[in-house]
Amino acid sequence: MTLRTARTRGVVVRLCILLLAVSLSGCGAIGSLRGEDSRDSSTFELQDLYDAVTAADDRVTRASAIVSTSGFSRTLSLVVIIDGEQTVSTSTLTAILVAARDTTPDKIATISVMAREATEEERIMDLSDAVAGLPPDVTPIGAVTMTRTDLDKLSPVAPSGSE
Repeated sequence: MTLRTARTRGVVVRLCILLLAVSLSGCGAIGSLRGEDSRDSSTFELQDLYDAVTAADDRVTRASAIVSTSGFSRTLSLVVIIDGEQTVSTSTLTAILVAARDTTPDKIATISVMAREATEEERIMDLSDAVAGLPPDVTPIGAVTMTRTDLDKLSPVAPSGSE
């Protein structure tokens, strides 16, 4: 492993830990129950998002999120806790993404999803197989970050149990 790869991996791990810590701590500066737009007074309730995402699939036991702004773009970073030892299927990932899309305002330009195991929450689950099964006309950025345009191409999935 090269020094650059090691540094990049270290930065990614620290960012993931920070995202999880902030999102699970309910930090008021970011808005634990409310996604706030710094340019106007409009808000949406993150609890509605959490309820929708946990109802999307029986394996999702908990969800947390933060909304960040970069320039004119707003991103929802969503962490889901998944129960069971099976890998996350495309239908589970799609259900999570559609639930997040349908409960957030259009001003959220991108949604990023990170999945963690319920039995070992510090461990990030590999979603590459689930991403590989997404429709060919959507283009996830990185692991699982999708633009609103691509999210709108996803069809709703009926709530299901573990697959």
